Amino acid sequence: MTDEDERAVQAAIDGELRLLDPEVRASPALVRELLDPEFTEIGASGRWWDAESILTVMEGSVAPESPVTVSKMSGVRA
Repeated sequence: MTDEDERAVQAAIDGELRLLDPEVRASPALVRELLDPEFTEIGASGRWWDAESILTVMEGSVAPESPVTVSKMSGVRA
């Protein structure tokens, strides 16, 4: 992996971790900054998500009582 690839992967990981921050999740503007307008994903439930559907669901959601713990996050640039 090149240095550019490593920086790109780290930037993606940093963005994912920011999305778990309760302050970020409480701010549609901050979430919008982190999600590409063409963002899509399929959740664990099989549901298809895009940026707008994520923002809609996050709009009235309550922050978790305990912080989210993340370990061993990694990635590759394709």
